[in-house]
Amino acid sequence: MISLLPAFFLGVVLLLFSADSFVKVSSKVWLAFKISPLVIGTTVVAIGTSLPELAVSLIASAKNDQGLAVGNIIGSNIVNVFLVLAVGILLGNINIGTNKTQRNALVLVLATMGYLFLSVLIPSARVFGLIMVFSAVVFTFFEVQMGIVGRNNEDKKYVNGKKNCKFSSKLFWALVFSSLGIAGGGFAVVHSIEKISLLTGYSTTVLGLSITAIATSLPELLTTVFCCKKDQGKIATGDILGSNIYNLLLIGGIISLFSPTKTILMKDFVVLGMATFCLVFLVFRYPGRKVPRKFGIILLLFFFAYMFTLR
Repeated sequence: MISLLPAFFLGVVLLLFSADSFVKVSSKVWLAFKISPLVIGTTVVAIGTSLPELAVSLIASAKNDQGLAVGNIIGSNIVNVFLVLAVGILLGNINIGTNKTQRNALVLVLATMGYLFLSVLIPSARVFGLIMVFSAVVFTFFEVQMGIVGRNNEDKKYVNGKKNCKFSSKLFWALVFSSLGIAGGGFAVVHSIEKISLLTGYSTTVLGLSITAIATSLPELLTTVFCCKKDQGKIATGDILGSNIYNLLLIGGIISLFSPTKTILMKDFVVLGMATFCLVFLVFRYPGRKVPRKFGIILLLFFFAYMFTLR
């Protein structure tokens, strides 16, 4: 076990620096395209920070370990709300928007309901997977389109008041390498934890819902921690919303195409619904305002209670 610790800490360090770089580069991307930082958060940043979940779930599906693959998705969405959002609230790094944030929250509700119910109603897992992946593509398209339209309307005064920034090849490659760093760091962390977990005897489903989910959510957590400015605070909010949407639609759809069996207990799906409800409630309850820190404490209590119930 001791020999695995260096790889684990190396992965954490790589995640730390990559997430910090990713946030800084992303803040320049929305300035270059003059698109709301929330849109960049729900697309570019969300996809980038979801790379570890994608890598782990695909590898688990290839090994026919659907418990780990699906558990990682469900667990990551729960962790993103009960842990990542809670930390952001306590640090004061979460800024709730007044328009696009609420719309994306409704998209998350639809994505969650679709994942929970369509998988039961549609007999073919591959058809279900195609629908989910197609929905992810449609969401991305409309999100970018709304961002383009917004820069000439409701976001015009906001984005035009910022310093100009050109989207250069240097910015592009910085985005690519920081994304690869996030994916590589996340994979190193998860691989180390999985090796260590073999000594505990816990099922991969439980580990996917807990330790692996926490490990693959480190990019979102670090992104939220580093988002201390107002503009980056919107990126953090968009990242949490977007990551949960892509985890269900894109990653959930992809693994359904290759490995259709589900091994998650109903209890965990109920907790997923609760986490989504908490996020949506806060988004609609505090538009344009900081969320009171008491809700961060409440979410953390939910997180520890859920981890305690996993066996």
